[in-house]
Amino acid sequence: MRKLVLVTGSDGLVGSRFVELYPNKNYLHLPTEVELDITNAKEVKNIISSYKFSAVINFAAFTDVSAAEKERGDKNGACWRINVEGVKNIVNAINPVTTRFVQISTDMVFSGLSNDPGPYEEEHKLETNEVNLTWYGWTKAAADKYVLNKLGDKASILRIIYPVRAKFIGKLDYLRKSLKLFDENKLHPLFTDQQISLTFIDEAVHALDLIVNRDLPGVFHASSPDTTTPYEIVSYLISKARNYKGELDKVTLGEFLKQTGSSVMRYPKYGGLEVKKTQQELGLHFSGWREIVDRLVSQGIEV
Repeated sequence: MRKLVLVTGSDGLVGSRFVELYPNKNYLHLPTEVELDITNAKEVKNIISSYKFSAVINFAAFTDVSAAEKERGDKNGACWRINVEGVKNIVNAINPVTTRFVQISTDMVFSGLSNDPGPYEEEHKLETNEVNLTWYGWTKAAADKYVLNKLGDKASILRIIYPVRAKFIGKLDYLRKSLKLFDENKLHPLFTDQQISLTFIDEAVHALDLIVNRDLPGVFHASSPDTTTPYEIVSYLISKARNYKGELDKVTLGEFLKQTGSSVMRYPKYGGLEVKKTQQELGLHFSGWREIVDRLVSQGIEV
């Protein structure tokens, strides 16, 4: 039996690729932001009660980390209202017996600090100290907690990290932005000691397809199984996409923070997501970061 799926945030970086690749597009309900404002509880309740959805996938989110930081502590701000209250509205409107809720989350619910370093397993405890996270990360962690406490095994959470794809007009991702800056001779020095991993959005979409169609509960991670540094991955990307053999400018995270006065929580040092449990439960294999870059280049990566 085909499953009718409500998709919020379907025009974003990740959500739009889900729509492009999902095999049963005719069974996706794709309201625009104008048609469905998830911060409006009445609108959410009306649309969910009007259809028999088998699943709701929430891609909608306030993701501008710098803009979110300007709202720190403000629960009337857009970041909190979208990332927390919006999720609550959806969760409170669905019937968990008949409808699976899938929340798209982030690695930034973890601190990346030396006393609690990544890569983080799927069941790793969420950060409980607000000062150790960006405001964006704190709002996403609050949503994760609400979803799990309210729905338990009737909910699914998929966490992603630095999501990337070959082409998307609406927004540059981490790799395509770096490539654009290189082309414009504006590429900033890259961190040599920050630990990150990548989410190839195409593979995250495959994971979501399996979660929805198998009605699988729990927390899942979609990420390269290996970690790297921004310097290493951007150097590899530019060598592959632009045939550049030179050396890029680099800096340590500590040096950068000292020069700019930025907060360490804005740039978690020891990040990354573990995916062993997800790969085993879904029966799939995520590509390593070099394979991801190779595939993006083969797909004709555009900036």
